[in-house]
Amino acid sequence: MIGQTLGHYKILAKLGEGGMGVVYRARDEVLNRDVALKLLSHSAVDKVAPGHLLREAQTASSLSHPSICTIHQVGETGNDFYVVMELIEGRALSDLIPPAGLPMETVTRYGAQIADALSHAHDRGIVHRDLKGSNVMVTPEGRVKVLDFGLATRLESA
Repeated sequence: MIGQTLGHYKILAKLGEGGMGVVYRARDEVLNRDVALKLLSHSAVDKVAPGHLLREAQTASSLSHPSICTIHQVGETGNDFYVVMELIEGRALSDLIPPAGLPMETVTRYGAQIADALSHAHDRGIVHRDLKGSNVMVTPEGRVKVLDFGLATRLESA
């Protein structure tokens, strides 16, 4: 995939891989910025009903919060379905936790940011449903970003 183009995004490097697909660093050739592009695996796309992936992206993109990764676009080209999102420089929280655990001050700082992000989503009727250390990025400045609302669900109003 490196060097190929999906829509107006040029694939630059592989960032990671998970159960739903592969995440690449890509260059938005229109806005001249780097983004994260999640290319969903064909097996993942085949397992869900048509339109489900779009609804998930719409749910996640409705959230605007400093501690939630921003979804920029979804696209489909040929048989490839992809989600374009904010590129977050940093490391997954799961990779930052040493065997003895994090200092309490760090746990409190990260936990408050995660709680604020989830509170924002919950206030809008959205539940993440897959919160784990690998779905939380920590920037070099110590800011937290919650990722991957792919399993999120929107609650019906009471």
